[in-house]
Amino acid sequence: MTLVQRPHDQPRPNTPAAPGLVRRLGDALAARNVPYCQWKGGRRPERWLTGAGDIDLLVDRTAQPLLAQVLGTLGFKRVEPSAGRTLPGTESYFGYDPDLMRLVNVHVHYRVVFGRPWTTTYAPPVEAAILASASRRFVFQAPAPEHELVLLVLRLALQCTARDTLLRPHPPWLLAAQTTLEQLEREVSRSEVIQFLTAQLPSVDVALFDRCRRALEPDRPAWARYVAGRALRARLAPFARRPKTVAVLMALADRLGSLVGYHRRLGARLPRGSVVALLGGDGAGKSTCAHALTAWLAPDLATMHAHLGRPPRSAATYAVGAALKASRGVGWAGVTAYVDLLRHVCTARDRYRLYRKTHRFAAAGGIVIAERYPIPANYFLAGPSAAQGLGTPVDNRVTRLLRRREALYYERMSPPDAAIVLQLDPETAVRRKPEEPSEYVRGRAQVVWQTDWAHVGAHVIDAGRVLPEVLRDVKSHIWGRL
Repeated sequence: MTLVQRPHDQPRPNTPAAPGLVRRLGDALAARNVPYCQWKGGRRPERWLTGAGDIDLLVDRTAQPLLAQVLGTLGFKRVEPSAGRTLPGTESYFGYDPDLMRLVNVHVHYRVVFGRPWTTTYAPPVEAAILASASRRFVFQAPAPEHELVLLVLRLALQCTARDTLLRPHPPWLLAAQTTLEQLEREVSRSEVIQFLTAQLPSVDVALFDRCRRALEPDRPAWARYVAGRALRARLAPFARRPKTVAVLMALADRLGSLVGYHRRLGARLPRGSVVALLGGDGAGKSTCAHALTAWLAPDLATMHAHLGRPPRSAATYAVGAALKASRGVGWAGVTAYVDLLRHVCTARDRYRLYRKTHRFAAAGGIVIAERYPIPANYFLAGPSAAQGLGTPVDNRVTRLLRRREALYYERMSPPDAAIVLQLDPETAVRRKPEEPSEYVRGRAQVVWQTDWAHVGAHVIDAGRVLPEVLRDVKSHIWGRL
C-alpha cells in the first residue's frame, strides 16, 4: 500500500509526542506494508498516546498473520475479553511502554462493526474502500477524511437509541465529538462524500446522511436524534446482527450490580495466565510494589493480589488460635506446645487454600501478584515452622504427625511461574524498618542477601534504589514473562 502524507495529516498543537512503543508500532506497520488504518479515534491522539484510550485499527483480514508477527515482535500480548464483551471480527492486544502509566491497548478490527457487544451491531461491507484510501497521519494510517466523516456520523447516529433519548438527552459523547465533526467537515470534499455513499453504501442515501448529521448538532432535540438513528438502523438492517444472549445477560447483570454498588472485575485474560511471586526481606518494598503492580494491571487485565504470608484465616484457624490464647493464659505449657504446632498446621492449610485459588485464577488467564510465596529457598520467611525456627521442643508420635501434616501442604505447592527477589542490603533494611527490632530485620535481610537465587530461577532486582526505578525493572521483567 502506498503511503501518502497529506498536508492536514499533521499532529494538532499541544498533542503529546508519540511514546516509543506507539511510534515503533506505526513504523513497523509501515515497514511491513500491512494494509490497515486507524479507523476511529485517530483525531484524539491525546488519549491513545497516553494509554488513556484504545488504538482501533482496521486491518485487511489476509494480513492477520503479518500483523500478529509485528505485534509479537514489539512485545504485545493477545488477550481474550470478558464474556459478553467482544465484537465479531475483532482481536485485542496489550503492550508495555515504560514511559506510560497505562498499558497500550490495540483493538484489531477485520470488519467495520458499529455497536456494542450487547446491542444489535451493524457491519456494512466498506472495509476495502476505506483501506484503499488510507494514508499516513502522524503515527498511523488514517482513512480519507470523507470516509472518516461518514463512519463517524453513522457510528454516532446509531448510538442515538430510545434509552439515550429518555435518560440522557444531552449525552457527553455527543458533545465530545463536536470538535472532530467540525474539523472533518472543513477538510472533506462534498462530492467525494456523495461518491462514497453512492458506491459503498447505496442503502444510505445523501438525504438520510445529511439528516443524521444535522441531528448530531448539539442544539438539536433528543427526539430528532432518535428518529434519525431509527431511520438509519432500518436502512442498515441487511447488515444487522443480533447480540448473543450471554452478552445481553452479562450487561444486564453489570447494570443491576452497579445499582447496588457491585462492580464485576472485567479485565481481559491472557491465553495463559501467570503467578508472579515477589520475594524479599522486610523493608524491601514487596507490598508497595505489589499494590503498584496491581493498580497498573487491573484496569485492563484480570489481576489478583495475594499475600500468602497472611492468608485469609479459616474457622479452624480462628478456633485453634483462641485455644492457644486460652492455654497460654492459664499456663498449660504442655498443652500449649501441641496447640501451637496445630496452629502452624492450620496456617499451612490456609496458605495452601490461597495457593490453590491463585493457580486457578492464573489457569483461567489471570495474573496473580503474590507476596511471601512459599518456595524452599524462601521457607525462612514463609514456610514450615521448623524452617523458621518456630518448632516445638516436644518430639513424640503426635508432634511428628503434625509436623509431617504441615510439611505436606508446602510440598504440594508448585513453584510460581515467575519469581522476583527484591534484594536489599541488611543495613538499609534496618533503616527502612525502625519500628521492628534491628537484629530481627537484619537477620532476615542477611539470609535474602546470601541466598543463591539464580539456582532457583529467580530474577534479582536491586531494591535499594528509588521506587520508580525498581518498579520499572519489575514491570519490564513481568511483561517479558507473560
